[in-house]
Amino acid sequence: MTASIAHSILLDAEGLSAIARHDTATQAWERFAVETGSTFYVSAATLAEATDGSARDAGVRRVVRTMCRLEPVSGSIGYVAGGLRARSASSRRKQRDLTVDALVAATATTLPRPVVVLTSDAADLTSLLDGTGIKVHQL
Repeated sequence: MTASIAHSILLDAEGLSAIARHDTATQAWERFAVETGSTFYVSAATLAEATDGSARDAGVRRVVRTMCRLEPVSGSIGYVAGGLRARSASSRRKQRDLTVDALVAATATTLPRPVVVLTSDAADLTSLLDGTGIKVHQL
């Protein structure tokens, strides 16, 4: 964290869920956001991973409504995500679907700099964002 500069802080599904359950791993980031005027963002694609229609969704909905800017998945984000996913897949030993992570990564590239992505899956997002200058922080 760079103390006095406002950041765009993008939450993946685990980052969003961690804030919703008041996890200690995200409390410092919440303070940082307030102190620096930083903004939390969430890709609309993240909602597909972070919600399941259960009562647990209430916390996620509260965070999205009160603390975050919800970013839509546009056609241009979809195309960028496809390119990021293909590039990252070619360097992976174990193949798995990175589509939602790629949409999150592509969203990160559209946000005001500096950008940090909060995730529990730093390896995949770091691979997807390699060379973009966007920081990935492991929760």
